[in-house]
Amino acid sequence: MGRSRRTLAAALGIAVLSSVVSSAGPAAAADPPSIRMLASSTTLTVERGRRDFVWVDPGAWIASVGGAFELRATRADYDSPVVLEQVDATTGDPLRSLPADLLDGWYGLADFVHVSVRHGDDRPVLRSSTSFCPNTWDRQRLNDEGPVNARYPTFCAGGPFTRGMVWGIDDGWAVPSLGDVYYGLGWKAERNRYRIRVWIDPSYRPLLGISDADAEIVVRVRVARGTSARRATERPGPAYAPAANVPDVTDPAPETLPDLVALPAWSIDPYHDRRSGRDVLRFNATEWNAGPGTLVVEGFRDTDETEMDADQYFSSGDDPVGRTNIGALEYHAGGGHDHWHFEEFTAYSLLDASKELVAPSDKQSWCLANTDAIDLAVPNANWVAYGGDLFTACGGPSALWVREVLDVGWGDTYSQYVAGQAFDITDLPNGTYYIRVHVNPTGAMLESTDANNVEDRLVILKGRPGSRRVEVPPWHGIDTEGCCPGPVG
Repeated sequence: MGRSRRTLAAALGIAVLSSVVSSAGPAAAADPPSIRMLASSTTLTVERGRRDFVWVDPGAWIASVGGAFELRATRADYDSPVVLEQVDATTGDPLRSLPADLLDGWYGLADFVHVSVRHGDDRPVLRSSTSFCPNTWDRQRLNDEGPVNARYPTFCAGGPFTRGMVWGIDDGWAVPSLGDVYYGLGWKAERNRYRIRVWIDPSYRPLLGISDADAEIVVRVRVARGTSARRATERPGPAYAPAANVPDVTDPAPETLPDLVALPAWSIDPYHDRRSGRDVLRFNATEWNAGPGTLVVEGFRDTDETEMDADQYFSSGDDPVGRTNIGALEYHAGGGHDHWHFEEFTAYSLLDASKELVAPSDKQSWCLANTDAIDLAVPNANWVAYGGDLFTACGGPSALWVREVLDVGWGDTYSQYVAGQAFDITDLPNGTYYIRVHVNPTGAMLESTDANNVEDRLVILKGRPGSRRVEVPPWHGIDTEGCCPGPVG
């Protein structure tokens, strides 16, 4: 967080800490963990907005190197000066003694990151500097070598009575370098090409053992008009791949496997689109995990890549014990998405009375998340899935990592209202049809059984073009539509 956002309490008392000199002992002889800067993309294409204004997320990250990077700012009592140290993340032993005048109060390291934007002809457009707080909420995994979940706080803050703060980046993790410009750098784009440079202040590099090569990134920006913002893929970069400590498996233990279950389509609604003149059949669909294992899908991104390999992880307790590749994660821009999706989790189809295919849905990828508690009484059900340790992080265009989770006992509901996802029924005759929900249609995901992966919902199409109606008989006596008197035999 930058200086301009300090709290009143910080302005009253904490800023005096910048004049304090550390009294800690000498640094350890071995090279302590350090940090480096990296980019999710080195080339970007963005769209001009109103009055030629652009917003650009440069995708600049700071990652730990050689283990977890941990800093502590502490004072023994309220009459003692603040001491700033880098410590061993396991033992808490001091590794480096740092000058306390580096502190921006309790908000991190002052003037740590600089950013500049220049025209293609090198004329300056924008330049700023900001403090650096490693404890941001939008942290990302680079690989599966470190902890499954980040363990440091998600804030840098303090008041007049604060005695100590801990800041850190876990082993195998990275955090945004520009915390208070999360929504992007903005400027009036009068030219078509720009150069963004983000760098760590040179004064910090010898103090933290950061090489010059690891201390900056350069992102080249092309500004276009009338196109969707996208990420270019001009050259490969370093792979942030799964680490070797989680083995690839083909036959995971049964207790680690999920059981993916299809539920019937519901909230089924015919709709006439006046702009296109087409009739479509909209619906909701829910798939859930009956356990005993949690479904966890993770992907790690290469620089300048628009897809990630998707790996399914199998865990015993809190520890991953195996993984297998199950496909890809792709970035979906626009359409209300703007995040990463896992491909081919479920297939939706409209079938005729003899259950022959009439039309597929174009919905083919998902950001899995726990949206509905289906059965919290099954073994291993997670009662606190909304706030549990494992979480879904679908990521934005600058993401380095994605995790999608479907916990035991929970379902994920999607509404097929987006163009192309609902079924086009404009030319269909009235009669009997089925909406089929087929979870794990390719069999790529490993699960305990596929016997419950398909569910068909009977629908009866009525009315005339432009004013279609649908009757949906109850399913197992459950009326999800409020349209019918009871079960249909």
